[in-house]
Amino acid sequence: MNFRIIIYLTAVIISSHGMMAQKLSLQECLTLAEQESPLAKQKLYFESMEALTQKNVSSGFLPTFSINGQASYQSDVFSFPNNPAFDSPIIPKDQYRITLDVQQKIYDGGLTKNKKIAESARIANESSTVEVDLYEIKETITQLFFSTLIYQENIIILRNLLTDLGEQRKKIEAQVANGMVLPGNLLAFKKQILSVEQQILSAEMEQVALLDMLGQWIGRDLDTADELQVPNGDLPIYQSEIDRPEIRLLKSQDRYWESMKKLSESGTRPMLWAVAQGGVGQPNTYNFLETDLSDFYFIGLKLSWQLFDYGNGRREKEIYAARQGIVQSKLEHLTDNFDRKLTREYMEVRKLEALVAKDEELLLMQNQIVASAFSQLSNGVITPTEYLSELNSQTQLEVNRKIHLLKLKQAQYNCLNITGKL
Repeated sequence: MNFRIIIYLTAVIISSHGMMAQKLSLQECLTLAEQESPLAKQKLYFESMEALTQKNVSSGFLPTFSINGQASYQSDVFSFPNNPAFDSPIIPKDQYRITLDVQQKIYDGGLTKNKKIAESARIANESSTVEVDLYEIKETITQLFFSTLIYQENIIILRNLLTDLGEQRKKIEAQVANGMVLPGNLLAFKKQILSVEQQILSAEMEQVALLDMLGQWIGRDLDTADELQVPNGDLPIYQSEIDRPEIRLLKSQDRYWESMKKLSESGTRPMLWAVAQGGVGQPNTYNFLETDLSDFYFIGLKLSWQLFDYGNGRREKEIYAARQGIVQSKLEHLTDNFDRKLTREYMEVRKLEALVAKDEELLLMQNQIVASAFSQLSNGVITPTEYLSELNSQTQLEVNRKIHLLKLKQAQYNCLNITGKL
């Protein structure tokens, strides 16, 4: 018998070392969930895209080098009239040339600068959509965390009640053995103990299901041995500004369309390049009288300015301005919605603060009532049913107080969530 006990205790010790209980805060769960999400990788990709795109656009101000060649046979060429005074050169009909062309942009009317701004705004806009999706995960985790926490704390209260009932049952058993109370009194306690055990079992099943969902989000294997830590301390819930990812997304869209307006303006401005060309040809490209293979070059400036675009640029700007108007209306609508949600949540916080204060008063009174009822039960003044009724009321008040406290904390986090500070 003793040998079996030793084996059992050894197995329990090994198991407890192999599976250490985890303590997790809400902030840790939020961080783990974001790290586990495939969306987090997209943020790195967007950062890489931003750097590469900026380099590509900036390269527009670097000199361009190109080699161009041509070989041709012409049906006719320029020729001089016969003159016995001098020999006129005969320009060949087969002509060859190869050149190196260099072009350096000097001024582009702000096209490159505005293109960089537009590309940066475009990528920021795409990245903001990822932030919106990641923030939705935070909202889900917060709801899961507090739902699980309510079951966890209720189970603690029920287990404490079970312990108290067990101790009181022993006292009643002693009184029954001494003939001080009837055996039926003991049966009422046993029935109540079974009822509490049933409540614990039901709560644990719900807790396991919620822990499983939470564990999948954060990439951890969780069970009822793990402890979710109750958030403590006051939270800065009264924020003057709402800065949610959805609002940042719309603001980035507004910046993008503004940058596109400026980019459209750049297309109507003059552009200036420094150009150079050097090469060899037969005949010489710039001196066709030199019919042998010879080299040539030129350097200069090149100007390009589209004077008329038939109103295309103006209409493009109007289109972009209209898109900005749509974004602004969405932004106003979204901000109003969040303001209304925040007002409701502030009211919920104040309501729960009042409920918690009343819970404290009620529980203090009920504790005194239960203590008095147990004394009366011990002296045979009241029945076990009457005592257990008061004990159930005490337990319900404790549960209500804990639920209100957790819902108060959840409402505070909801305020942070609405303002974008989660």
